[in-house]
Amino acid sequence: MFTTKLKSGKEITVDLYNLTVSDVRALLDVKKKQHEGDELLGKAVGMTAEELAELPFPDYRKLARFFWQCVTDPLKDEDEVKNSQSESISA
Repeated sequence: MFTTKLKSGKEITVDLYNLTVSDVRALLDVKKKQHEGDELLGKAVGMTAEELAELPFPDYRKLARFFWQCVTDPLKDEDEVKNSQSESISA
């Protein structure tokens, strides 16, 4: 599990064990509607698609970016993901 913090201070945990291989493959399907992708993202972070839609845009993008970093290499430990997030933001 990986954790990131939103501007509000709320900590969000990405738990990839809540997703199946089929879920991740569905996320890669460009034909999927945004709402369907948000439902799967929400499944991993314990939020509904509606809750994700209500986030401030920068928080949503931060969470989406962090989520994809976790999905890209789910075997990394949390510190490696956080460090790569800091590097990509400062670059």
